Amino acid sequence: MPSRSYMSFLFSLAELSLASCATTARMHTEAELSAVGRACGAAEGEVIQDAEEPRVLVFYAVAPSRAEIHCLAKWARHRHLHLAYISAVEQKSQ
Repeated sequence: MPSRSYMSFLFSLAELSLASCATTARMHTEAELSAVGRACGAAEGEVIQDAEEPRVLVFYAVAPSRAEIHCLAKWARHRHLHLAYISAVEQKSQ
């Protein structure tokens, strides 16, 4: 049976290797998000990243095209983010 210090060493090594995998998501600046939004055809302010959920990139637009969604999803995936898009419905006032 392995010694107690050897088991403790193995446990510490496993803990360190798992901790290195868990990185926090980087918050992108408004300028970066605006630039990717423009590059993908989105309007100013339609692409945001919330500080409470930094791993989620939010795209809020009225009837976004598939090309816009695909472009933003590709950018988000490349940066290990998830794209959440909200296709808003424009209501006519009465």
